[in-house]
Amino acid sequence: MPIDLIWLGIALLLAPALGELGKIKGKASRGFAWLAGAGALYLLAAAFSYDIGFGLAGSLTYGTAIFSIIALIATFVGALMIIASIFK
Repeated sequence: MPIDLIWLGIALLLAPALGELGKIKGKASRGFAWLAGAGALYLLAAAFSYDIGFGLAGSLTYGTAIFSIIALIATFVGALMIIASIFK
């Protein structure tokens, strides 16, 4: 599971660069900022899923769930903002 969150975070952090190459980012810069923020939150959620050896694995799973949900909402908002600005 943490590997999936890492790949998702990297993909969302690459979204603004790909939007710049596709000449879309100028129209929807706020939406791409939301996507980049969601990518950072997914990487933070992946960091919470690793046990560092102090027996905190049970309590850190809440951090993974919370930051994954916040990142999901940020991804949804960013995607809607991009779609709305493209079809405007």
